[in-house]
Amino acid sequence: MCTAAKQVLLAETWSEDIDPTGWWMSEKLDGVRAYWNGSNFYSRQGNLFHVPDFFKVNLPKLPLDGEIWCGRGLFQKCISIVKKQANKVVPDDYKLLTYLVFDAPSHGGKYEDRVKWLQANISQDDDKCYASVVGIKKCQGLADLKQCLADVNAAGGEGIMLRKPGSLYETKRSSTLLKVKTFYDEEALVVGHKPGKGNCTGMLGALECKLPNGKRFDVGSGFNMDQRRKPPKIGSVITFKFQELSNSGSPRFPVFLRIRTDLTWNDVLEAAKTKKPISVIQKVIPSTKLSKQHSILFSVIPSRDAKTGKKIITSDDECEQPTVASSSKTTDTREVCQYGEKCYRTNPDHLKQYQHPLSRRKRQVTKSKIETKSPCKFGTKCNRQSSIHLATYSHPSKSQSEDPLDISAQEEILDPHELIETEEPASPTTTDNLLVNDKNKGRQFNDDDKDNDDEQQSSTRTKTNKRKRNLEEKSNIKPTRKRIKKS
Repeated sequence: MCTAAKQVLLAETWSEDIDPTGWWMSEKLDGVRAYWNGSNFYSRQGNLFHVPDFFKVNLPKLPLDGEIWCGRGLFQKCISIVKKQANKVVPDDYKLLTYLVFDAPSHGGKYEDRVKWLQANISQDDDKCYASVVGIKKCQGLADLKQCLADVNAAGGEGIMLRKPGSLYETKRSSTLLKVKTFYDEEALVVGHKPGKGNCTGMLGALECKLPNGKRFDVGSGFNMDQRRKPPKIGSVITFKFQELSNSGSPRFPVFLRIRTDLTWNDVLEAAKTKKPISVIQKVIPSTKLSKQHSILFSVIPSRDAKTGKKIITSDDECEQPTVASSSKTTDTREVCQYGEKCYRTNPDHLKQYQHPLSRRKRQVTKSKIETKSPCKFGTKCNRQSSIHLATYSHPSKSQSEDPLDISAQEEILDPHELIETEEPASPTTTDNLLVNDKNKGRQFNDDDKDNDDEQQSSTRTKTNKRKRNLEEKSNIKPTRKRIKKS
């Protein structure tokens, strides 16, 4: 039992009357909260997690606050691994997990100082270390927050966490840490079962539930067929999501998410005493589908190969599959980076020490298409960093003479582990330094920029179409053949 694990910083719910400008944003993770006391991992209830020794290697001796995570939407898989008793633990299962760290409870400094300390003491390059620091970015305003929230939603994430700049770590629920979600979630007590109809005859139709304030309501969606055959037992605690509250105070559009085996109803009632009442919840932020993100927001968190335990980089293109980085032969005398063409590091020392060769197929694609690229539909706002994507599409905001695949041709090479402080609102350049690994991620542009981008795209598209017509005309000209008279 660890008492300190019960006293972690907890979040309030963000509302639109709070200006997010200048706050630090990070992705809200759907993992298992875990407190590292310097030697072991503990749950929020202070219970020991029986993790294998290799999962603890190279972690600091000071306490850490984070989540054990295995991917978006995989909460149940994650909790099934970490909740096992010591005699049932399968060590290889932990090769699928990462300990994502977002705070240092005992540091004593401001939030920015705590993040710097985490980045200095947790190495993302170390294959033996199963921990990684969660990426952050300074919010530029409400529009920036909504866009990032839409990015996370499109990728299947949970939402955004907001940290007040300069805030201290508190061992309670605090307004210095806010959660932003398209759907709110709450815990409820199962008090009854309603029978199903039609295709669900003989199975669960809906759960009769009760909120901490005593309000009763039904949850009838979000279940798979197995859950309808074996529904959560009466007396169990569930987490459900909903869009907003009705005038009578009932959750609208409630959807079942999961059974909370890590919480008792007494835990929920106790938390409700310090939590803002559900009745003050505002309407949610409407989301729009934007371009696809890879890994988690503002940082690249390598996954692990299930067999080797080596870190792999998750692709951001559907046509590419995650692969363990390989080393191909080259005339370059530098050692080949283990991540190859998918390397996520951009700091100068790493680039000088290691080479990052492209595959033969991608070199051919780049050579044949670099001069006839079509403009990317996202233009300057494109956040994709796949080499195939950059070789196939042009991005008008960049110099036409610049090779988008040549890292050395960029104006400035940024270290993703460096956190830059600024008193003024962060500019696009500053945003790049705040753990945004791609130069286009997280930027905000005004209407004038968008108009200029549209004009550049239109001009590029016109030239491309003209070039294509010329090629088609040439291909339609049939060559004349001379007849040779036989002597």
